[in-house]
Amino acid sequence: MNRHFTSLAMITSLVILTACTSASYVDDPLVKPQLPESWQTNAKSLKDNQTWVTPIATEQLFELIRIGLNSNQPLIQLALDVEIKKQQLNISDANFWPELNLAANSRRSGDSDTQSTLNNLSLDISYELDIWGKLSDSSRASKLNLLTAQANYQQARDSLVAEVIIAYYKVVTSQELVKLFERRTENAKLSFEIIESGYLQGLNTALDVYLTQNEYHSENSNLLSQRSQRNKDIRTLERLLGGYPAGELLIDATLPLLPQGIKIGVPSELVKRKPQLQAAWYQLLAQDALVAYAQKQRYPSIRLGGDIGSASSDIGNLLSGDYSSWSVFAGLTAPIFNAGRLKSQTEQQKLILKQQEQQYLNTLFAAFEVVENNLDLDASLQQQYRSTLKAQDNALQAETLSFEQYQSGLVSYTTVLDAQKRAFVAQSSVISLKNQIIANRIGLHLALGGDLDASVTEEE
Repeated sequence: MNRHFTSLAMITSLVILTACTSASYVDDPLVKPQLPESWQTNAKSLKDNQTWVTPIATEQLFELIRIGLNSNQPLIQLALDVEIKKQQLNISDANFWPELNLAANSRRSGDSDTQSTLNNLSLDISYELDIWGKLSDSSRASKLNLLTAQANYQQARDSLVAEVIIAYYKVVTSQELVKLFERRTENAKLSFEIIESGYLQGLNTALDVYLTQNEYHSENSNLLSQRSQRNKDIRTLERLLGGYPAGELLIDATLPLLPQGIKIGVPSELVKRKPQLQAAWYQLLAQDALVAYAQKQRYPSIRLGGDIGSASSDIGNLLSGDYSSWSVFAGLTAPIFNAGRLKSQTEQQKLILKQQEQQYLNTLFAAFEVVENNLDLDASLQQQYRSTLKAQDNALQAETLSFEQYQSGLVSYTTVLDAQKRAFVAQSSVISLKNQIIANRIGLHLALGGDLDASVTEEE
C-alpha cells in the first residue's frame, strides 16, 4: 500500500513540475496596431483645455443627472450585471478550496429470515489539484468578465450623462424654436390685419390679402408642429430619467454658446482612458483565458479526498462520538476517447477568440473615427455659427426694410415674404447651431474618453 502511495506521489510531483503556465493565444501584433502620434484632423482652432462645462451647467441639469444615474433602468441593469459577475468570480474562486460535505445515510436490508439496519454519518472532504492551471484560467476569465462589466457600467454612466445633457438642451432648443414660431405667427397675424385693413381702404390688392392670410395659417401650423416636437423631446428626457413619459417636465434654461476649448490628447491615450475600449480589451483577454481553459480540459485531473464517520445499526449511537471509520483517497482521471469533442471545443474557443480580435479592432478604429469626425465638426460648427449670426443680422434688417418699402409702394409683397422667410431661416439656424455645438462638444468629450460623470461633479 505504501508503494502505491509513493508511486502516486512521484507522479503528482512530476506533473506539478512539468505543468506549463497558460500561454496567450491573442495575436498581439494584430490587436496592437501602430497608432498616429496625433489626431489627423486639424484641431488648432480648439484652444487646449478651456473650461467648457461651466456654461452648460445649471442646478436643474445637475439634479436631472442625479435622477438619471439613480433611476435609469438600462443603467441599473448594467450595475446588476456587475454584481452578477462578482458572484461568478466567487464561484470560480471557490474551486480553489476543498469541498466539505456532511452525509447521513440509513439502509435497511434483509431476506425472508433476517433483517438488518445500517446507519452512516460521515464528513467528506475533496480537493482538486490545479496542476495545469485550469482552475486559474477559469478564475482569470471570471475576473476579466468582472472588469469588462465594470468598464461597461462606467461607459454607460458617462453615456447617460451625455444623453441627459444633450436631451436637456434639445428641449431648450425646442422651447426657443416654439418662441420663435410664436413671434412669427404673431407677426404674420399682425401683417394680415394691416394688409386686410389696407385692402378695405383700397390701398392693397386682394392678392396681398390672400398671401398674408396664407402666411398666417402656415406659420400657425408650423407653431403647432413645433409644440408637438417640444413635447416629444420632453418625453425623451423623462424616459432617460427613468420616469413615465408624461411630457410635463418643465425646463428653465437658455442655450449657451460654448467656448472653443477641450483637451484632446493623443490617440494612444484613448486606448487606456476610454471605458468602452477597456471593456473590449478585457473581453478579449477573458476569451483568451477560456481558450486556455478549454485546452486544459484535455489534460488529466487529480483529486484528493477523505472522510471520517461512524456507522451503527442504532441511529442513536451515531452521535456517540465514536468516529473510528476513516478513509483517504487520491484519484487521477484523464479523457481517453470522446469522439473529438474536447478538441472541437478548444478549436471553437480559438475561433471565437479570432472573432473577438476583429471585434476589438473594429471597436478601436470606430472610436478613433468618432473622435476625428467630432473634432472636424466642432471647428466647422463654430465657423458656421459666426457666419450664420452675421446672416441673421442682415436678414432681420432686410425684413424690416422690405416691409417699409412695401408700405411705400416700392416693392411687392412677395419681396416681403421672401425677406421674412430668410430672416426665419437665419434665426432658426442660429438656435439649431448653438444646440449642435453643445451636442457635438458633449459627444467629443465622451469620444475622447472623458469622464462626464466626474466632470459635472467637479464643476458642481
